[in-house]
Amino acid sequence: MSGTPQLREHESELVVESVTTVADGVVELTLLDEDGGIPPWTPGAHVDLVLGDLVRQYSLCGDPLDTRRLVVAVLREPESRGGSAYVHDNLTVGAKVTVRGPRNHFPLVSAPRYVFVAGGIGITPLLPMIREAEAAGADWHLYYRGRKRSGMAYVERLAEYGDKVTLLPGDETGPLDLAAVLADPQEGTLVYTCGPERLLLGLEEICSARWPAGALHLERFAAKEIEAPEGGERSFELELAATGVTLAVPPDR
Repeated sequence: MSGTPQLREHESELVVESVTTVADGVVELTLLDEDGGIPPWTPGAHVDLVLGDLVRQYSLCGDPLDTRRLVVAVLREPESRGGSAYVHDNLTVGAKVTVRGPRNHFPLVSAPRYVFVAGGIGITPLLPMIREAEAAGADWHLYYRGRKRSGMAYVERLAEYGDKVTLLPGDETGPLDLAAVLADPQEGTLVYTCGPERLLLGLEEICSARWPAGALHLERFAAKEIEAPEGGERSFELELAATGVTLAVPPDR
């Protein structure tokens, strides 16, 4: 059969090198490839972890230059569908885990200024972005929201950036005023955010009304819910931008 060969995504079996508690209910996993065969990745990338019968996606928060290690941080979700519970209960030092990727749908675009807004475990993809922005000499500020300080991962690491970081634990600061956070739209400033849906919807509303088009870049924990198109159930075509393949989607799918 002729045709263009499909590139197979990188898959490897890594060893859990360390497990570190980085906040209440959050563990950091360092996954080791002893052969140094980890593909290059950039800030905003994530990997799939194969957890028994489950596959879950986690953002990378380590060093992109380290070809032997991948680092992820996982929050134990109270209403876990099994993924976070599996990580916390089964992935101890020495355990092996199949990893697919990395891949990046949330890349950091070069800019002179950034506003980073993290909600809870959404801090993870932003950590490598902040390091890159700092290394590039960009002007940046992080607003980091959590329910309480003890549950906010990497607070001690972020302290090295001084007043470039604003911590907003809800039990200390009260409701989050997103309008104040994004009160000063500036040309050339990009907003990067990851967190719960309520935070992202609020940022979308403010940025669409006040900020230049394209300023907001975000990553969701899950796909955004959208209403069915006007006119009821009907088939449509879906184009996969990465491959150029067009798929016909029937009304019942």
